[in-house]
Amino acid sequence: MPRPSRWNDIVEAAAKIFQEKGFAAASLEDIASEVGMWKGSLYHYIDSKEELLLAVVQEPAEHLLSELRIVASLDLPATEKLRMVAQAHGHVLETTFVYASVYLQEVAGRKRSTEWAASDREYVRLITAIIEEGIARGDLSSQLDARTATFALVGALNWVTRWYRPDGPLSAGKIAEQICTTFLNGLITRMPDRAPAPLADIDPSAL
Repeated sequence: MPRPSRWNDIVEAAAKIFQEKGFAAASLEDIASEVGMWKGSLYHYIDSKEELLLAVVQEPAEHLLSELRIVASLDLPATEKLRMVAQAHGHVLETTFVYASVYLQEVAGRKRSTEWAASDREYVRLITAIIEEGIARGDLSSQLDARTATFALVGALNWVTRWYRPDGPLSAGKIAEQICTTFLNGLITRMPDRAPAPLADIDPSAL
């Protein structure tokens, strides 16, 4: 059944209010006011605020996971795959900034439902597998814990939504690229590939 004509306006307003106030603090009255309608009129479109949250976050979340599935399946070095992951993040931010911000702020990692929790686990699993593949092939340092590295990269990319501004000097794509470059500088294998010496074993006179 098609939505009534103002559905897109309502979703856009909900995204704006959820980003500004947070999902818990936002009310249906806030959203209705943003659209210019009575609160009661919203119930012609939705049954609950949670339904609006799903409408806001579904597209960017599904797009990002879909892109990652494709990247993970490619026969490329792990370093190239990780750059493509960062590019996908940057693209989603640039094209759906407010919607993506709400997803990362209100849904990602919060286990709001079994479906979203499963998506989060798959996302982490796919990136972890890319890093593990890079370690196995010798492209990435064998000293890495792949899961820790995954959370470090995902956390850095997700946090961009907290400070990125679409009218700022750098695009989201450029920022994501810089984050990935910094990240890879710490992951790529350098010879010899060994753990750093404990501080107690370092001669201070050599510093």
